[in-house]
Amino acid sequence: MPRPDRMPPEVLADLVDLLAACRAFAGVERTLLHEVARDVEVGYLATVEPPVRPALVVMRGELRVLDAGGVVRDVVDAGEYAAVGPDSRVEPVTSALVAWLGDRARSLAWSGARDPAWRPPAQGTGTRLHATPVRAVMSSPVLMVEPSVTCREAAGLMRERRVSSVLVLGRDGPGVLTDRDLRSRLVAEGRPADTVVAEVASYPALVVGADVTCAEAQLEMLAAGVHHLPVVEGGRVVGMVTSTDLHTLEARSPLAVRSGVDRSSTVAEVAAAMAELPGSVARMLGDGAGPREVGRVVATVTDRVQRRLLDLAFAELGRPEGDFAWLCFGSQARREQTVLTDQDTGLVLPDGGGPEVEEAWAAVAAWVTDALEQVGYPRCRGGVMASEPLWRHDLAGWHARLDGLVRQPSEHHLLESAIVFDARVVTGSVTVADLLGPTLARTVRDATFRGRLARVATTHRPPLGFLGRLTVEHRGEHRGQLDLKKGALLPVADLARLTAVARGGPEVGTDERLEAAAETGAMSRDLSGTLRAGYTLALGLRLQRHAELFAAGESLSNHVDPAALDPWVRAELKEYFKAVRVAQEHVASTYLVGMLG
Repeated sequence: MPRPDRMPPEVLADLVDLLAACRAFAGVERTLLHEVARDVEVGYLATVEPPVRPALVVMRGELRVLDAGGVVRDVVDAGEYAAVGPDSRVEPVTSALVAWLGDRARSLAWSGARDPAWRPPAQGTGTRLHATPVRAVMSSPVLMVEPSVTCREAAGLMRERRVSSVLVLGRDGPGVLTDRDLRSRLVAEGRPADTVVAEVASYPALVVGADVTCAEAQLEMLAAGVHHLPVVEGGRVVGMVTSTDLHTLEARSPLAVRSGVDRSSTVAEVAAAMAELPGSVARMLGDGAGPREVGRVVATVTDRVQRRLLDLAFAELGRPEGDFAWLCFGSQARREQTVLTDQDTGLVLPDGGGPEVEEAWAAVAAWVTDALEQVGYPRCRGGVMASEPLWRHDLAGWHARLDGLVRQPSEHHLLESAIVFDARVVTGSVTVADLLGPTLARTVRDATFRGRLARVATTHRPPLGFLGRLTVEHRGEHRGQLDLKKGALLPVADLARLTAVARGGPEVGTDERLEAAAETGAMSRDLSGTLRAGYTLALGLRLQRHAELFAAGESLSNHVDPAALDPWVRAELKEYFKAVRVAQEHVASTYLVGMLG
């Protein structure tokens, strides 16, 4: 290799290109890579040798990194980076051409893009939801009236200005009166037209900032079930954005799906509306939406479906007596849902309702479970459905059941605990704190339960082989493929849940739990960041896989062929799975998992 000060410009340029293409240096400025390249030593590796430098990038071929005991710790393919300690050895699998890097390179590796990032598909469909700020589509100025104005006067102003809403001044912020409010809260209830708007408007109005994207505004509308959002800037209202405004940007948006669900008067109509969801998700991904955003959207739409089916059940069977709460578990509760999902639901029954009331609610739960299956949500193979007595109790019954899961943590009970601790209230009068609060307080004090839950968190191992390669299924329908859900998502969801339960944390989402783990010192920030980003990557790959299969008219699957992935994706997955291994080993050591009976 020529001396650095005599390196030909074309060789130096090639080395910079090599580093720039290596995932470990993604995001590092090219000027810094130029300095690293000037210090590179290039050499062939034909036998087992000690490292020449602290780090390397394989230019051609493949090599293994062995520790002092001769155990293989990593396998490095062409274009990949590895840090090697002074006690390590490197062994070529095939004759390898290696670029040996100095300390400067080691300090820069993974610094430019420390968290692996989701990269959306290269080709989008041209919608602007994820790039257009709300201010670009809002209506301005906004029609605003005093609370004492009559509905007749407000309706006249709305007709005159050709708008579908009006803001109503309020002490703690504005309210909003829409044409829908006039129909459902005034005309349908037989109120006189001289009713003041303060009695019909919704207070306080949900608002959105002028600089947020239309995609964020869309998600707010989905979650709140509203069609109008006042736009604020500098503490004052500057405009109004409506679902119609967003529809002009995206004709097949999740808002259109949700609107179709809300308008449905039969289960068949709900199913027809939901048939558009996979295409809508594919469109979001193609236009740059992140996996977490898409997962939240899908879960929010599922919430709307369940609420609508409950309304339809009440219309057909009658509304049973008492307050209730409809629960969801799993990915829907964590708001990480994809379009390939089954039912995971529960029901909090009214207190002291008696056998007749319980029977009426059981009929409602069975009706909704059947309807969800017709809409496209298969029944849970594990029976986690509100139609099953085990997942339907009053609040005292839930507390007794959860207490039993903690006091007697059998293998089956631990699996049920993992489900219950990922819970969210879709609709009803009970909160998650009401449901889980007493149990979480107990888990903080119960070391035995936490230890057994830790064993669950180390059960799902990442698909990474002994030699550091991605492992695949060797037989059956998915031979040669890896399961993104079981292999890439479940292990980290389990780890994140453990960190939250161990400290009694209220977080439900995996990302929020991992972030809280870093903030509280339960996990290092580096490890938390790698797990968070890797989880986002895996979720994005799963969503994209579903979108591709849907577009091809094939059955949806969570399996993917690693050979079909881009090299940077394979490299990121391997780094992610290594981090999962580290986290699982730490959990196993901390909770003495191997010594549990």
